[in-house]
Amino acid sequence: MSNWLTQHTQALRLVFSRLKVNLFSTLFISLAIGVSLALPVILYLVINSVSSLTTSIKTESHISVFLEEAIDATTRDSIHNTLASNSWVNSFRFVSKEDALKQLSNSSNHDVLIGLNINPLPDAFFVEPSALDEVSLSLLKSHLSKIDGVKEVQVDDAWLKRLNYLLFFGQKAMFVLATLLAFGLFAVIGNTIRMQILTQHEEIEVSQLIGATRSFVRRPFVYLGAGYGLIGGLLALLITFTVISIFNQSISALAANYQTEFSLHFPDAKLAALTCLTAIVIGLLSAHLAVSKSLFKSIN
Repeated sequence: MSNWLTQHTQALRLVFSRLKVNLFSTLFISLAIGVSLALPVILYLVINSVSSLTTSIKTESHISVFLEEAIDATTRDSIHNTLASNSWVNSFRFVSKEDALKQLSNSSNHDVLIGLNINPLPDAFFVEPSALDEVSLSLLKSHLSKIDGVKEVQVDDAWLKRLNYLLFFGQKAMFVLATLLAFGLFAVIGNTIRMQILTQHEEIEVSQLIGATRSFVRRPFVYLGAGYGLIGGLLALLITFTVISIFNQSISALAANYQTEFSLHFPDAKLAALTCLTAIVIGLLSAHLAVSKSLFKSIN
């Protein structure tokens, strides 16, 4: 056990010394890794932030429940009580046809309303649903349409459908981008490890002549790839925090003009750990593959 621990400790020390000696090349390689990782992470945070925005949008997320013309007060009160006891309804308000006509007259040309002998507008309830997904809205609309005294139910969900389509497209784009960048990271780290093998080829041959095993020769390069990945993952988080902070300054000012609060989410501990772990795994795999293909192939 002590021999195994000593070998790994020596390999880690060797990796640290190589990273320190080649400081500038290490920073440039890690920066390339960090930028490649930061792009899908930032896109994920943007999509996640916009997705959570759907739960806070209130002004456009309502259902219009129009009542029958000859409805009496008892039936209207019954509809009110039904809405109040419905768990799918977050809030609602009643607008009488008299109030609706007043609002229409204040916001339109009065000449249009002069020739009207009767009020053509119905009484209506405007309902804010508790859930904004398409399935919940459809179920709530079906339930409201079956209430006695309800003539028509309209769901103002066109904005929600457009937003869901955009989010779905963004998720697909994020997956494709992350996949392409992962292959790019394999190439960057793999080529870097191959260059390290070429510069230390004579040292490796001497080590094998005095009895070094394949795992002993491979270990420092694999740890080196993991080191590149770890530094790149930390730089990716730093880049992400910087970019999100810059974006939030402009977004906060824009949201204030619309009298709302919105900002992009910062990476939480889980996402930060996943980013670093992904970078380390990519570094390990690409380094292992580079060593197996380049080092031992040339030796054999």
